[in-house]
Amino acid sequence: MKWVFLLAVLALAPVLAGMLRSQPRYLVHTCFVLGVSLFVLAPRLWTAPIVWPVWPGPVKGIEVSFVDAISVALIASTRSVRIPTLIKIGFSIFCLAIVVSTFVSYQPMAAIFYAWQLVRTALLFIAIARVCVTEPRAPAALLAGLGIGLMYEAALVALQYLRGVARPSGNLDTANFLGLAADFAVFTALSLMLGSRRLLWPAATLAAGFVIALLGGSRATLGLFVIGVILTALLSVRHKPTSRKYAFAGALAMLMFASAPAMIWASSRRTEEVKASSDAERTAMKAAARMIIADHPLGVGANQYVVVANTGGYSARAGVAWNESNRAAPVHDTYYLITAEMGFLGLIGLLSILASFIAVGLGCMRRNIPDERGELVPGLLATMILVAIHINFEFIFMDFVLHYLFAITAGMLVAILAGARNRARTSASAHLRPATASAG
Repeated sequence: MKWVFLLAVLALAPVLAGMLRSQPRYLVHTCFVLGVSLFVLAPRLWTAPIVWPVWPGPVKGIEVSFVDAISVALIASTRSVRIPTLIKIGFSIFCLAIVVSTFVSYQPMAAIFYAWQLVRTALLFIAIARVCVTEPRAPAALLAGLGIGLMYEAALVALQYLRGVARPSGNLDTANFLGLAADFAVFTALSLMLGSRRLLWPAATLAAGFVIALLGGSRATLGLFVIGVILTALLSVRHKPTSRKYAFAGALAMLMFASAPAMIWASSRRTEEVKASSDAERTAMKAAARMIIADHPLGVGANQYVVVANTGGYSARAGVAWNESNRAAPVHDTYYLITAEMGFLGLIGLLSILASFIAVGLGCMRRNIPDERGELVPGLLATMILVAIHINFEFIFMDFVLHYLFAITAGMLVAILAGARNRARTSASAHLRPATASAG
């Protein structure tokens, strides 16, 4: 059956590309479907021609998703866009780190699995940047799709909680996974609600994110949700102050104050003993990661932390508990994980990528972008900042679904910057032409 699905994915790309080239109006519909699918279908609807099902790393083969076919189709049916140099430099450093760590790794094939996942992420990033430049309505369609998908997840979480699941995770593997994924939809939807006349689905997206944070039981998710809402509102008001934004910001402050008892209840659902045990295990995992980094400054190879931590005795020496939830999981910190697997060069690459996109967001904040896309910038910037903080507590950022969500946010930022630059060049040319004609 997987080969049938793989053939279907391969056939989808040229068929969809041909349809989008002949009927560009369907670009908006494709973006909406893509946004919904990332929560509803993408976590489950994929295959792998080469698969290691019991491999303990987050990437278990040469995985292929229908999202990859959509990426190729969007690239083939849209015009090119200029990627800022800082982003290219950061990505090049990260790719070099993967190559270097693969040569010194214990299992090169497992590292190749992650390298392939990174290629898929880059394809989606380029596709989103191109389609959002080509079709001005694409960013709102993507966000609407992500919002619908997040509402679906919130409904699943509520149902699972009512059925007695202590930490419901919806359609994803863990509550922490879903909490980080929600960051990519909530803050940009809030920014759009503050700065435009759209209200219903952005407000519902925000409510869905609150339900997920409240019932998921993750202290990091709950705290960063509150910080993200505040940061998004502040950035939006700073970007372009309006009476509507001040009114909504005041209403949000009141809602946050009113929901304080619920948030206190959510943060205290786990006993102090459980919290202390969780903190101790995280500390032990970081100690193991530091040992690996000290012994392998070039990294042990992408996608190989768990194997090396156990077979090399690092987890045992650090005091990581001998149970599946701890020994079969990487260190709960993406920065430590990247450094252990891809060396200090990988850490520099990751920090460079994050810093370059935050710099793009700050650059867009300084520009006068007149249409609705300008109001997305505060939310996209807040998302990048909050994700950079959130992955300090989680390793699941290495999953392909979260890579996809990051690619969508990053692609929209680059598209908005490219559109602003195009408008500036067009405006400059329009001002120059009359002067040239008069001189003639």
